Amino acid sequence: MYHVLTAAQMRVCDAYTINELAVSAAILMEDAANAATERILAIFRERGFMSDSRRPRVVVLCGSGNNGGDGFVIARKLAHIAELRVFWTGSTDKMSAETLMNNRSLEKYAALVGFPMTHLQTEQDVAAMNLAADCIIDALFGVGGSEHPRGLVLPILERLSHVNRVNSARDVSPQAAFVTIAIDVPTGLHSDTGKAHPLCFGADYTITMAALKAGLLLQDAPDVCGSVNVVDIGIPKSVIAAHSNVSVLEDEDICRLLPPRKRRMSKHNYGSVGIIGGSVGMAGAAALCANASIRAGAGLVRLYSTAMHPAIRPEIMTQLLPTTNNGTIAETAFEALCKAVEVNSVIVIGPGLGVNMETIALCKRLLDYVLEHFSEKIIVLDADGLRCVLPESKLNNNVILTPHHGEFARLTGLQYNDINEYAHRYAVEWAQTLGCVVLLKNVPTIVSHNGHSYWNTNGNAGMATAGSGDVLAGIIAALAAQHVTPFEAAALGAFLHGKAGDWYAKHYNQETLTAGGLTEALSHVLPTAFAPVFSSPEIFRTNV
Repeated sequence: MYHVLTAAQMRVCDAYTINELAVSAAILMEDAANAATERILAIFRERGFMSDSRRPRVVVLCGSGNNGGDGFVIARKLAHIAELRVFWTGSTDKMSAETLMNNRSLEKYAALVGFPMTHLQTEQDVAAMNLAADCIIDALFGVGGSEHPRGLVLPILERLSHVNRVNSARDVSPQAAFVTIAIDVPTGLHSDTGKAHPLCFGADYTITMAALKAGLLLQDAPDVCGSVNVVDIGIPKSVIAAHSNVSVLEDEDICRLLPPRKRRMSKHNYGSVGIIGGSVGMAGAAALCANASIRAGAGLVRLYSTAMHPAIRPEIMTQLLPTTNNGTIAETAFEALCKAVEVNSVIVIGPGLGVNMETIALCKRLLDYVLEHFSEKIIVLDADGLRCVLPESKLNNNVILTPHHGEFARLTGLQYNDINEYAHRYAVEWAQTLGCVVLLKNVPTIVSHNGHSYWNTNGNAGMATAGSGDVLAGIIAALAAQHVTPFEAAALGAFLHGKAGDWYAKHYNQETLTAGGLTEALSHVLPTAFAPVFSSPEIFRTNV
């Protein structure tokens, strides 16, 4: 599991390491640069830059903050293996003691080894920069930067924007002849919000220190960060975990969260899922949810609906319910649904439910009944089942809401565009307000409960297809039935859902991905839970 930090949290972790653990700021900077340099050299080897016959041409751009200090140390360590050019901007008067020390040290290296180290002070200096290189390394701002670069940084970014790698037709294969690397956070990207300036430094790789930064995963970040690599700089993981309220799951977490199956067990040990949904004309949504739930390991799955789709798997137990005039579930089904609550450990309400007012009132009544009499039951509210919840509703820790932006706007009264920009904040706020788990479908998906969040970073655009959310609801319910806590069931469900989508896209393509294809792909990604192998494309890598 990865931990995610804001810029302020990262500063607190730095300060704790310096003040409480007696690791000097100079040592911390040296360790950070050492770790970054190791990763840079690995990238050079991957790209074929390292050979006996040639030295890679490297440009390092440094600012006057601590990110620039990292850059000075990195340049010093590359000086003996690369044809190096260093450009730096800012004033030595504003440098920290350790950054100034490394600036002065690099000046002496430059004089001894014989590479140019140029102080950029005017736009003419920027215009004269020689950027011909195999690699450009950005150490201008780092975690302290934003989407509003000022001063000489803007003309520097304008120069960099003309480098051929930002052309959409550039070679992006592992052996591409040119590579860009950002240290900690690309210049022009806000390290907390992920908003990017139009001329933001476009990195093939971002090497970030100690932990993922929030802005590397949000908004514009995926377009400018490339492959994000976390490197250990000596800050204890316990310190990072103590100051983080956002986590990102990885493959190794699946077997941690999902209890292993034992030989002497029956289907009743793996829970029962009751799905209430479907209607005439939308029977497929409930079928997709039920099929995904049995495929994701639930011991029993029961479907309660007014119409049964022929694609329902034979393992699914079905019960037809009385219907309204337009084919949705009628109010007279209440007693049957109360019995469904009693016999199932997890209830899903919503896939294909429809918007008939009688049906929504029925489900609202059922939700209140469960909260009052069966508060230990886990409830997943999806699609039109979310209409049962009002802004003033008081739910509990066993209720999981799975809205997309439109459903979330309707539920909360928030503006759609604001949700798009601040999803990671609103999910936390409304999970606390309603007292439940909120899974807000977003890029990344945000799963929040009691002030903590999981951000799901895998998945692909092919998953934007009808029924994908129904499959997700079924997976989450199945995991909860297998005794994964509701919060972690939602997070792990989103992770497996995205992982299945990535498996399909890798082996086929995004264009032909369907909700049914997601369900079938589960059989290819769940077995990898018990082997340390990535079967889906990497979102980021770590050297920790």
